[in-house]
Formats: sequence, structure tokens, C-alpha cells
Amino acid sequence: MSIGPGRNGVYGGWTRTGNTRVFVRVPAELKKLSEHLATFNGDGGAPELDATPIVLVHGLTSSRTLKPLIRALGARRPVYAPDLPGFGMSDQPIHPLDVRGLADALRRWLFDNELAPAIVVGVSFGSQVAVELAVRHPAVVDRLALVGPTFDPQARSASRLALRWARNARRWSPRLAPTVAHDLIDAGPWRSLRTLREALGDRVERKLSRVEARTLVVRPERDHIVPEAWTERVADLIPDSELVVLPNAGHSIRPRTAARLTALLARFLSDGDDDFESEEELESEARPLQGFRKAFEPAPR
Repeated sequence: MSIGPGRNGVYGGWTRTGNTRVFVRVPAELKKLSEHLATFNGDGGAPELDATPIVLVHGLTSSRTLKPLIRALGARRPVYAPDLPGFGMSDQPIHPLDVRGLADALRRWLFDNELAPAIVVGVSFGSQVAVELAVRHPAVVDRLALVGPTFDPQARSASRLALRWARNARRWSPRLAPTVAHDLIDAGPWRSLRTLREALGDRVERKLSRVEARTLVVRPERDHIVPEAWTERVADLIPDSELVVLPNAGHSIRPRTAARLTALLARFLSDGDDDFESEEELESEARPLQGFRKAFEPAPR
């Protein structure tokens, strides 16, 4: 399979789950390494993964906003950032999926592409989907990380949420504007509003105590959308969890934020994991794309 040009170190293409196309972004270097290993082995098959894959679950936009994190994490483990059904460039279901439906769709995608169990990293609203996945399908979640998890009970009104977004806008990068606009066009205004209502109505606090996976809760220090008290409560409710602060970071993941977040996640993953004894081992263990190449169709980013 030919490799499409990666933009800024990120390669994008479609995988399939059933009859649905799911668009996925991966580090471009990992995609190249996968094809090199398959050619070197001479059997044409996908190489085995020597490390548990990381799956990034985006917020109310798409995995476009996670490109800095895809690049930053890509040197450490195989990383996959799918657009959930109805988001970004993935196929849209007939009706918008609620949190449970998105979690079930993610579970099927993980199995169909031979990526389960995975380390699941939920960002913003993606944390709600990740929690639902961990509670409903614990066997597919090796470890869990929740970055800026939404939404606390006090945010479940349009006025309060609007106020928080306005406060957060001061730290919002104008460079994200084209990406967010593109995502809104892809999803459509009606679908975007419907998903937001589903997110606000999801009582995630009732599920946290049932999370079995070891969990890292990350609170961006300058996040005006997710209060400090709420992230502390999230960590308290999850039985096996740790709360860390991401310094000088807002709700959006910028390139510098991604580098600091990667350092936090690396420590979380290396605790008790013999695979992470040195930087050389970190790089050598990046073995991408088991089962992923067979249905991966090149596409523009």
C-alpha cells in the first residue's frame, strides 16, 4: 500500500468497522515504519505490536484538534486518533449517537482493527466516552487517562457553560479557528447541538465509581471550562486513580501543552512497566498498525 503524504507529521486515512468508514489519524513515521517492517519481513503481513496501543478520544470537534498530541506521543507508543461516528471525516450515522452509542461504536472499532485492549486517552468530552467505554466494556481498556474531563453537574445549563467558554476564550489560540469551523461544517449545526445536549445530559459522576482500569486524571492548570473541584471529585470517585496538574495549560491542547502532557502520560505508563526503562527503549518499542494496514485507505488530512 502506498503512503500518502503526512501533513506536519500526521497521516490520515480510513479504516472500517462493519459497513462504516472511520477516519483515523496516526503519526506519519509510525505508518512508514509499519510498511517498512512488513516489506523487511517478506510475508506481507502486518507487524506485531510490542507495546499496548494508545487510542485518543477527541472532544466535541474531531481528532484534527489532537494533532499536536498525536505527534508528541508518536515516538513512545503506537497512537491512533479516530474520528468518532458523526464527527470529522468519519461516516455519519442516520441519527446522532449518544455517549453510550459512541462508546459501543468505539469498542467495535477497537475489535475490528485488532487494537483491544488499548490505553484510552479521553480529552474533554472524549473523557465521557472513555468512561462509558471503561464501564460498559472493561476488557478493552488497559489503562485510562482523562484530560480536562467534562461536564460537572454545575455546568449543565447553557448560561453557565457559555460563561465558562467565554472565560476560556482568552487562552484559545486563533490558529484553532479553521479546525473548529471545519469540524462544525463536517458534523452540521443540528448534529453538533444534539451532541452537546447529549454531553450535558450525561451523568458521568454516576459511573466513575465503576471504572476498573487504572486511571490518570489530568487537570489543565488554567482550564476555565473544567473546574479544579470537579477534577478532584473525578479522581476521588474512581477507585484506582491519580490526579495530576498540567502546568500553564488551558482546555485546548497546543503543541507546547502536548509535550508536557506526553511527559505526564509517559510517567503514568512507565510506572511498573518494564518496557519503559530508557529513552532508547521508548523509541524502539513504537510498533505501529497491527491489523490497521489491511483496511487503511489513504486520504487527505
